[in-house]
Amino acid sequence: MDFTFVSDHLALDFSATLTWRASYPIELLTEPADLAAWATQARLTDHPGRVTRTALERARLLRESIYRTAVAAERGEDAAVADIQLIRECASGPQVTVALKALGEVERRGGIEEVLSTVATRAGELFGSDDRHLVRPCAGAECTRLFLDRSRAGSRRWCDKLSCGSRANATAYRRRKAAALPSEAEALPPTVPRDA
Repeated sequence: MDFTFVSDHLALDFSATLTWRASYPIELLTEPADLAAWATQARLTDHPGRVTRTALERARLLRESIYRTAVAAERGEDAAVADIQLIRECASGPQVTVALKALGEVERRGGIEEVLSTVATRAGELFGSDDRHLVRPCAGAECTRLFLDRSRAGSRRWCDKLSCGSRANATAYRRRKAAALPSEAEALPPTVPRDA
């Protein structure tokens, strides 16, 4: 499985491993191997090692705490104490380490526990800083991904212009085109009466 990283923050990308939350949620971390794949695609570790079902369940709990805390940050509300505690607890373990191998080449070391600890630490850094005010929800009709709006004008609307942005633009174009077309009755030529 290929994961998408468009939120401009690792923790928010992790929270998006459950997609379309409002309508028909799709779980992207269904198997331990999915979590291992996410960790390597996120470039957190080169070799996550064996991932257990217990670790997968812990990852999902952390993900949901991050998501709820991000939503609270976006709305300017207080985060749940239990969510803050879980993020803190997960962040307290050893982190992924990065070792230089050669010029332009590093090795990322750590198993899945180190990966989760690093994700939790990054989440803590986000929610404990002014960047929490940059958390935005995607304007896509069904999308529930959150992202950081670092645009100069603070006007970013889509998690990804190529997916949600293009979809929304195509929908708007179809609506404009449909509105510009005459109705069926207007499109018919007028009836010409026959001479008696």
